[in-house]
Amino acid sequence: MPFSNPSRSVLPTFLVIGAMKCGTTSLYYYLAEHPEIGMSHRKETDFFLATHGAWDRGRDWYTRQFPTEVPERGECAPNYTKRHLFDDVPTRIESICPDVKLIYLVRDPIERTISHYRGSRRDGREQRSFEAAVADVDTSNYVLTSRYHFQLQPYLEQFSGEDLLVVTAEELDSAPTSTLRTIYRFLDVNPAFENQRVGRRFNDSVGKKKLAPWTRWLSRQVPQSLKDRTRPYLPLHWLPGERIPRPEVSPETRARLEAVFRPDVEALRDLTGRDFSAWSV
Repeated sequence: MPFSNPSRSVLPTFLVIGAMKCGTTSLYYYLAEHPEIGMSHRKETDFFLATHGAWDRGRDWYTRQFPTEVPERGECAPNYTKRHLFDDVPTRIESICPDVKLIYLVRDPIERTISHYRGSRRDGREQRSFEAAVADVDTSNYVLTSRYHFQLQPYLEQFSGEDLLVVTAEELDSAPTSTLRTIYRFLDVNPAFENQRVGRRFNDSVGKKKLAPWTRWLSRQVPQSLKDRTRPYLPLHWLPGERIPRPEVSPETRARLEAVFRPDVEALRDLTGRDFSAWSV
């Protein structure tokens, strides 16, 4: 254990633990506006990941990621709810932040799965069709990340349910002011604060690859007729500005995903007392 006699004065008081593609970037910037809240200098420290994270850098490094002049401090790290890739995250969190509060952003699991897939396509990390990428529902990263109650189970073994707030991306998008006030009350900060960033979208380029200036210039030099002829043979991430289309989901695949997500959503309903009526599952 790399920590000894930890002073908790500059440790986070809350963590937004996910989920990926559910609005954590927007929430990070919204929360950073509140005068009683200080967000980590980088959105995702990934400190509590034993692999591909910063755990080995030690507690002192972690405390330097947060401002000291505010009563509430937090970070947004969607990788903290990918237990199929990174295990024992809740145990590590509890070992140095036993009193931390947890916020979990979720959305319609099928929509999140599709968005996750499109993001991977956009970044050039996924070449398979959507159907192939979710074919094995027991191992698909896209599917498992959308099983929210499954992801929460290790946290419920370490933390009280009173220290967990589940928020939907749908309500953060459609009613950001009231949703933020719910979060402010959960964090014991002034709920009447008027957030000037409400309504502004962050990380809203889902489905479209960002362009460097030189790639935009290069794209303009290539005749459209040549683009049209070569497009079917090139990976999408080689095509500057190419829109990543929403994948077609066959009725069979949708039914299979619904069958996987339905019991998980039911368990989440039982846990939270919420109906998630806007969801398709």
